[in-house]
Amino acid sequence: MNKSIVVIPTYNEEKNILRILDDLKNIPIDILIVDDGSNDNTKKIIKKYMDNPSTKNKIYTLFKNKNEGKSKAIRDGTELALKLNYEYVVYMDGDYQHKPKDIPKMFKKLKKHNGDAIFGIRKYSSIPFHRQISNYLASIIMSIIISVYVGRIYFFKDIQCGFRIIKGEFLRDMYYGDGYSVEHLIAIQLAKKNAKIIEEYIDIEYHADACSHITTKKILDVVIEVAKYVLWGHKKEGNH
Repeated sequence: MNKSIVVIPTYNEEKNILRILDDLKNIPIDILIVDDGSNDNTKKIIKKYMDNPSTKNKIYTLFKNKNEGKSKAIRDGTELALKLNYEYVVYMDGDYQHKPKDIPKMFKKLKKHNGDAIFGIRKYSSIPFHRQISNYLASIIMSIIISVYVGRIYFFKDIQCGFRIIKGEFLRDMYYGDGYSVEHLIAIQLAKKNAKIIEEYIDIEYHADACSHITTKKILDVVIEVAKYVLWGHKKEGNH
């Protein structure tokens, strides 16, 4: 993992970001936090943590002046990681629903199967029932769309999971879309690039301090964004 960095998009995660950073202390990986215009104490907590001389990880930060959405946070974090020449990029949400302890397990499986990307699979027994249904349907629909789009069979068990590890070479010239469509669009483009994608089960915790920003409208926006990409593609300049 010495050529790897974990990109963590955050927005108003003052109750969670320190727990993630504390867990990452025990993992030999660099960290890039993209704060998406938080208006709570997230930025202050991150800066205070970085001033601690006992901090083992190398930490980079991008502090945005305004909230621009998850896809742009992922885009900016990825582009900086590639400029810094990291071989692997790990993606985790900033609300501590994903657990850093799963990173070594995912790397182990990725290397064992000589994969180009590994996607986390949340155990459905840990997911609220209404989200089980939406996740299952989204994964089935996207698996069909991607298989038809690239002409090869793909089956994703949890297409919406944001916990992933991807080889940096497959992230160049990526289109990130808008809002919460980013996971789906990255999966489509990885498949188009013939990336070998594998999956691994991860722990998930829907705790009281984790606030979901996903709404019914945002889910609809994801469907529209993916449909536009599949039908009409995108212009590269539209990514910025």
